Amino acid sequence: MENIKNKILDIDKKILIAISIILMLFFISVMYFTYELTNENIHRGVKIEDIEVSKLTKDQAYKKVKAETDKLIDNYKVNFAINEEEIKVPLKDFGYTLDLNKAVDEAYNYGRSNNIVKNYFQILKSLFAKENIIAKANINDNATDSVVNNLGNKIFIEAKDAYPIIGKDGSVKISKESIGRYLDINETKKLLNIDILDDEKINLPIHKTEPNIHSNYYKGIDKVLGDFSTDYSSSTNNRKENVKLSASKFNNLKLEPNQEISFNDQIGDITEEEGFKTATVIVSGEYEKGVGGGVCQVSTTLYNSLILSDLEITERHNHSRPINYVDLGTDAAVAKGYKDLKFKNNTNHPILILAQADGNTLNFKVLGNSEDRDYQVKIIPERKGVINPNVKTKYSNKMYEGESQVEQRGSKGYSYVTFKEIIKDGQVVNTSQISKSYYVPKHKIVVVGTKTTDSESDNNDDD
Repeated sequence: MENIKNKILDIDKKILIAISIILMLFFISVMYFTYELTNENIHRGVKIEDIEVSKLTKDQAYKKVKAETDKLIDNYKVNFAINEEEIKVPLKDFGYTLDLNKAVDEAYNYGRSNNIVKNYFQILKSLFAKENIIAKANINDNATDSVVNNLGNKIFIEAKDAYPIIGKDGSVKISKESIGRYLDINETKKLLNIDILDDEKINLPIHKTEPNIHSNYYKGIDKVLGDFSTDYSSSTNNRKENVKLSASKFNNLKLEPNQEISFNDQIGDITEEEGFKTATVIVSGEYEKGVGGGVCQVSTTLYNSLILSDLEITERHNHSRPINYVDLGTDAAVAKGYKDLKFKNNTNHPILILAQADGNTLNFKVLGNSEDRDYQVKIIPERKGVINPNVKTKYSNKMYEGESQVEQRGSKGYSYVTFKEIIKDGQVVNTSQISKSYYVPKHKIVVVGTKTTDSESDNNDDD
């Protein structure tokens, strides 16, 4: 029993000591709390952005924190990663700022709420654990847009199509394609909002862009089979636009062996909605304004390059009136619904058509395989006849007898037969007819007077 009593006494003694210590600590904490309440500045143990601001006034705290954070912002760089490449951009370039006024207010108000119990615990906590106030960070949208756009410009690589390189001797080599890349601007901005102060590199969202034409598109092509140009430098702007648009429909067009192409089908609808403009056209032998003027110069230039390539022409028509950009007998008129230029790849390999219209010269090249054409072609138009215009007479009572006037000047018509010569090793090995052309004459119209005397009303003046 004695032992039990002693143990109980020991326990009571320990409890009393513990209570005494607790009361003493509480008393000390109350004393500290009471003393700290008299501190008119920021309480002890408070930091802003890990910068000690204890016992400082709000103004002092702001100046201290601003000076130190400005140094950090000036020296900090945001690291971007592009595969193995690294791009560093100063943080200040993003217009990065900290809301220090609000952070200083929060630091000063720590332990100064309307709840005394809350204040007590906050002041004691800051004494032992330190309270770190994190300032709200902002980045300027315009500055960030500028940085991201600059990154996009640095990163952007345009995908390049494979393309033929033509030598002076007519040989063709193919330049390989290259893959492009671009930066996802919107995704990058999202990453910046999340990770701009991340110590790790920000992996930029980069996407690849594939070229439209790969080198295998030109497989089997190693030679220029035909090359022909016409001049259109004196054309109106509208006509030049029509020529450029029409030619673009054929650029990089490939035909497989035995494939046939219709010019009209390839051009499509010649309308203002499709981008064609109003210019001079020939309709029923007369020149007038119409949508698509200039398209026939494209078909004619293409036609000549096809003949020089010795490709098979399955349909061709001449113009109704003579034209001036090629020799007569070598033109090819087109009109939706009744005049077309059709041709077929009669080689054993693919052929490729290249078209270029630079505002002055229209050029077509036909590329193919050297195994299919080991010779050259010469076009020879021969005039077979000249047709004089008829003279038509019109009568007018507005002119006196014996007077006449030419209302429309006539022009001659022509008939042509066109041949092609096959030349090999400098010798003509074959000559064959490829077309007949007939250009209608334009009638001459003469107006003859029938008036004999002036009428009475013509002789009298009215007052």
